[in-house]
Amino acid sequence: MKYTILIAAIFCWTCSFGQNVSELKLSNRQSILSNRAFLVFPANAKNEARPTDIMAAGPNGNRETRILLDIAKQRMVFFAKELFVTSQKDLLKEVSNQEGHSATNKVLTNKEGLLTVLSTPGSCDTTEDAILMNKLYVRCSDNSVFMISTYINPEGLRNKKEFQELSERVFSTITKGDRLLNLKSRTESFPIFNGKKKFTISLPTGYAVTKDKSFDFEVLRIQKIKDIADTNWLGLTIYTGDHPSYFYGDYGFEEDQAENVNGRFLGKNVEWLYFKKFNGTLYLKEQEIPCDNIEKGLIVHIAMEGNKTSAIKELTDLVENIRLTEK
Repeated sequence: MKYTILIAAIFCWTCSFGQNVSELKLSNRQSILSNRAFLVFPANAKNEARPTDIMAAGPNGNRETRILLDIAKQRMVFFAKELFVTSQKDLLKEVSNQEGHSATNKVLTNKEGLLTVLSTPGSCDTTEDAILMNKLYVRCSDNSVFMISTYINPEGLRNKKEFQELSERVFSTITKGDRLLNLKSRTESFPIFNGKKKFTISLPTGYAVTKDKSFDFEVLRIQKIKDIADTNWLGLTIYTGDHPSYFYGDYGFEEDQAENVNGRFLGKNVEWLYFKKFNGTLYLKEQEIPCDNIEKGLIVHIAMEGNKTSAIKELTDLVENIRLTEK
């Protein structure tokens, strides 16, 4: 359900008029994922973030980029997504394993420290509003990997072959950017609202952080970079604001299913809510913590998620070592 909503948001469209797909010249250079790389698109392609709810933070440019191309009633969308994974082996083989036997996969470019693999699905789901045409996996010089997917709307199916060829032409223009993921162990400080106080976090090797902001809340999203073939996962969310929401209901848990676990945050005792699915699919540890020591009435919601108990322990150690610092 969440994936369907995301695809609809990626594809939300308007229309304009232009020339035939096969005649389009590439002249419009655009940044992908805040300068992770650059691609050259047709002249009327535009970078437009997907729409979000008015109460939510807008899309983060370090996590996604959406490029729209309208030709009469036909629309093509290039959607880039940071995968927060690495590949140090045979990327073509790894992509082939991920995409399955029905997809056609090939190395498209290998230049400037960039290795790209094009994956074309063997069939299209024509019942969707956004129909997948191609995927491009991009490995950067630091071995981190992101992905760009292309979609068309049903009106574009009459030119399916031309749109697939266009996406491959665009993908072939890729050049490296100057932003790599910071994978080193480090200590970073993140200003809270007006910046008078900060969260200072000791990050182990392989952790990435992005920050989302709205007018009355901020969210830090912290996750561990993993190998592309690794099925394990973990993530940490730190919400700071006045109207937090627990995650457990989204996973079908009830509050009385939680184990109460004692812990610490910013020098305070905390009783965490700890939820477990023992088939190894999900462990969730969270709490909404009043933090008047940051700002009166402010609440910090911390949610630790993973598919192993060891992941929750690793995140707990990280959280309990967060410090509140001032200018």
